[in-house]
Amino acid sequence: MMTPYDKFKSLSNAVNYLKPGVSLAALDKLAMSINDRQASQQLQQAKRTLFKQIHEQRQAS
Repeated sequence: MMTPYDKFKSLSNAVNYLKPGVSLAALDKLAMSINDRQASQQLQQAKRTLFKQIHEQRQAS
C-alpha cells in the first residue's frame, strides 16, 4: 500500500507539480523528520483550525 506522497512521487512528472524552489529531496527530508503519530497530530490540529475558521465565518454571516 502506498501513501499519497509515495503515489505522488511515483508519477513520472511529479516535479512538474511542485512549487518553484521545492524539490522532492526536500519533501523526502520533511517526510522523514516526523513519525506517523506526529504527522497524525499535525493533521488533526490543521483540521481543527480549518473547521474553527469555517465556523467563525458562518457565525459572522
